[in-house]
Amino acid sequence: MFDIAKYLEKFKVMGNSRIGLRDSVAEGIQVVCGIQIEPKNIDIKDGIARVSAKPIIKNELFLKKAKIIDFIYKKTSKNITDII
Repeated sequence: MFDIAKYLEKFKVMGNSRIGLRDSVAEGIQVVCGIQIEPKNIDIKDGIARVSAKPIIKNELFLKKAKIIDFIYKKTSKNITDII
């Protein structure tokens, strides 16, 4: 008989990795810029992290984008190509 719990478990893992990546992006922003961003304000799609924040915070992220991306790659080995 088909065990639905085993089937649904793989979707749980995918969701957790996405949440973990958002947490890593928030941590990278905290370490590099000193700005506290809630992970719920970060959306990651196709390797691009979109941050919902005030323009002054986005400006700071733009200035230190390369360092943040490097921090995230060293921590997670996931490739974030851009932060908007």
